[in-house]
Amino acid sequence: MKLAAMALGGAAAGSVVDAWLVEPRWIKVTRPVIPVNSLPPAWDGVRIAHLADIHTGRLVGLDYVGEVVRATLAQSPDIIVLTGDFVTGAAAITPGLAQVLGKLRAPEGRFAVLGNHDHWADATGVVSLLETSGVTLLTNRNVVLERNGEKLCLAGVDDLWEGKQLLDVALAGVDEDVPRLLLCHNPDYAEKMPLDPRVDVMLCGHTHGGQFKIPFGPRPVVPVKHARYAAGLNRGPCCPVYTSVGLGMIGVPIRFNCRPELAIIALRRGRP
Repeated sequence: MKLAAMALGGAAAGSVVDAWLVEPRWIKVTRPVIPVNSLPPAWDGVRIAHLADIHTGRLVGLDYVGEVVRATLAQSPDIIVLTGDFVTGAAAITPGLAQVLGKLRAPEGRFAVLGNHDHWADATGVVSLLETSGVTLLTNRNVVLERNGEKLCLAGVDDLWEGKQLLDVALAGVDEDVPRLLLCHNPDYAEKMPLDPRVDVMLCGHTHGGQFKIPFGPRPVVPVKHARYAAGLNRGPCCPVYTSVGLGMIGVPIRFNCRPELAIIALRRGRP
């Protein structure tokens, strides 16, 4: 009995060490495959690095952001998307952060939307930071990429809590046969999104996966109304929704059974 208690105590201590000292910087590369019915052959297999919730600030320093950038570049993605919460407070909006994020490179470009913490910190400052970094902001607008005459649309809407989501504006001018990927910080927008105009896939962050997941059990706290969007690929009323558990932290500086995620998403031709 005493040995069993000692073993349990050792396991608990190990879990605490893991949650505080190991997992918060132990980046996990995931490789989701998302089928898109209208995806043209030129874009079949395109690899999109999805970065969310870096949260530069008191708990997340520039050295770690540099690790995120290096891990992303090591995957050689075709496109990089960033779905908000770059900073936790205004003090983190610095030339140093712009310089580190500016090292992100992808042949087809780098694109972003803002999150609620970006608005709370200083939305104008974060926009300037992204512009300095060479990242294209997609606030209620789109870009249409082209390969061999075939098109792929990336669009974005503003944060659900602090901005306006003008989907018709975001997708204005996009031909009906062009596949559409939507960036939105908060996955709860999946429940508010209108059916028209069409969206084929939505990429989100915001939840951090709760930063804590009970092994073989639930995520006790996630900041969304619809818990099924806490992490990973799920079906929304209008389209598939992929929620990254993010890369940084807020609140208590722990991650347990919920490592920081760098998602390298592959789009494939096929029925969702």
